[in-house]
Amino acid sequence: MALSRRSTKGPVNAPSTGSGQAPAATDKGGVQRQATPAPAPPEEFDPDSDEVESEEPQEHGSGARASAVFKPRRTPSGRPQRRTPSAAGGRRTPSTESGDRMEQSAPHGGAREPRAREGAGIGAQKRRGMSVTLKFSLFTLLTIAIITFIFGALSIGDLQNQLLEEIKRSGYQQVLWVQTFGLRVVERLKGQRNEAEFNRILDNYQHPPKADPSKNIAATGSGPDTYSSDLKQIQRILQADKRIQDVAIFASPNAIENPSTPVLRAANRAESFTPPPAASLPLNLENPDPDVTIYWGQYDHKSCLYFRMPLEKFLDKKVYSSVSLILSAEEIDSTVSSLKGRLMLFGLLLAAAGVGVSVGISRAISRPIHTLVEDINTVSQGDLEHESAVPSQTSDEVGLLAMAFNRMTKNLRDARDLERDIERINSELDTAKKIHFNLLPDKLPQLPGLDIANEYKSAKEVGGDYYDFIPTDSQHLAFCIADVSGKGIPGSMVMGTTRNILRMMAVGNLSAADVLAKTNFHVAKDIKRGMFVTCVYAILNVPTREMTVASAGHNPMLVWRAATKTIEKVRPNGIALGFDKGPIFNRTVREQKVKLLHGDRVVMYTDGIVEAMDERRREWSDEALDEFTLKHATLSSKEFVRLLLKALDEHKGRAEQHDDITVTTFRIV
Repeated sequence: MALSRRSTKGPVNAPSTGSGQAPAATDKGGVQRQATPAPAPPEEFDPDSDEVESEEPQEHGSGARASAVFKPRRTPSGRPQRRTPSAAGGRRTPSTESGDRMEQSAPHGGAREPRAREGAGIGAQKRRGMSVTLKFSLFTLLTIAIITFIFGALSIGDLQNQLLEEIKRSGYQQVLWVQTFGLRVVERLKGQRNEAEFNRILDNYQHPPKADPSKNIAATGSGPDTYSSDLKQIQRILQADKRIQDVAIFASPNAIENPSTPVLRAANRAESFTPPPAASLPLNLENPDPDVTIYWGQYDHKSCLYFRMPLEKFLDKKVYSSVSLILSAEEIDSTVSSLKGRLMLFGLLLAAAGVGVSVGISRAISRPIHTLVEDINTVSQGDLEHESAVPSQTSDEVGLLAMAFNRMTKNLRDARDLERDIERINSELDTAKKIHFNLLPDKLPQLPGLDIANEYKSAKEVGGDYYDFIPTDSQHLAFCIADVSGKGIPGSMVMGTTRNILRMMAVGNLSAADVLAKTNFHVAKDIKRGMFVTCVYAILNVPTREMTVASAGHNPMLVWRAATKTIEKVRPNGIALGFDKGPIFNRTVREQKVKLLHGDRVVMYTDGIVEAMDERRREWSDEALDEFTLKHATLSSKEFVRLLLKALDEHKGRAEQHDDITVTTFRIV
């Protein structure tokens, strides 16, 4: 059978020939060991190159680097982040999605970064809608209009009520005075209940015949100057108050509600008197005469108040005569119209003054805001050194906002510098991750009768776990798994040092304990105080399936026996690498022989497996690993590893991975 390892990264430390190639060696058993090139210097990687960013092995579970995949950092939107170099002299900064970060233009006249170009679009935005000054002015104008309308409506209503009451009082006094005169007039018609006789006497009164000495004037009820005298007297009443439109005395030979025959009338017009309605206007006086009726009506196409009062009446409220007086209500309309005009003029002057004051106030308020908007536009275009001068102009809320803006720009400058430092550190981490990735085996050994699989998942960008497959000679293959105390770059550096020393000591050395002792001697001289490396190292004789195992304080190696369906824990005595430079380590390290049979499975792992914690910080435990191995030992190694990682993920839940996870397993098939 042939034992081959097609690795292009790590050395096998075979003796080199003059040509730089190690010749292939074949032993008696026919196990051939392929020659590998001498160690090459590590590749130099450009941290800004796309190759470093985008390399992402996708083979999971079948290759030696199954979970140590090197993925590019991604932006919050999920897109791979690319690095774009700026112009000469400028720093390389990542170009991420819009809104993440903003970079200034490169120095020495370099082109502006894409982030600054996006900011230029923000700064170019113009105001949409009404300005603050216009909004404030419209609000002031609307407020003044509403106040003026409410004040005018209340004032006009109050004035109308006052004028109406004054007219009603005046008309009431007038109609009471006319009542006395009216009683004297209708006295001439009193007692005439025959309609013909009533009309004859009324006609004699209104058109008296010439005086006849042979006749008694008193018997006729009238004289030649009686009507003329009464008419002049009632006309004087009409002329005494310009508001009085007409005065009339009515009489009837019958007792009715409203007599309509005019006995005496001050104005000789064709307009008829409006009859009283069912409901009359109230009169706000103490103990007014209840017989006086006041109501609205039209006279000479004018709005007027009618005052009607009976001159005599029966117990059933029916009357023979009444007096009516008409007062014009145009005074109310003219006064209200005049008040409306004054209120409108006052409202316009007040609105003009209010708008002028509001424009001045709003401009004083909005001026620093406009300045602050220009400052924001300047900063949005990439000038993070710009500071607003508004705090020196005002100390109100706008000034406070401007002070916060200046603090924000300072924080943005600090964040930009910090981001550049983080990018530099990330670049260095990428390089370290690449180097760490290259130190691990490229592929799994392909050997007849062995079903091998492994998995590696670092807790941080770089980890401190290490695993390896080292052909020691033509018939032996060494399995190694180690765990450096600590994580991150320090652990990765110690891991790299330990890996190189272990590989040099492993070639041609079939003693597992001796390999660890020699490795410890060199590691202990260089390792930092307080750090150490636990390791389990096993050398498998491929033809005979015999294995020599040594441990440097590492977790036990599990051997599942197919014949008995049980687990053996192989953990020879030994302390961790780096604690002691030799004497104590050499006295304590031991090795153990293990004979593997058909169907047996070997499981080597780091403490990140059994110490995986869930959200409540409960560990998965050694017992859980034992139970899992007993249940799935008969599966293929690839499926075994896949289900193991699935079980760890289910146990971990939403908790973060707190330690590196490494497992190597193989089965005799």
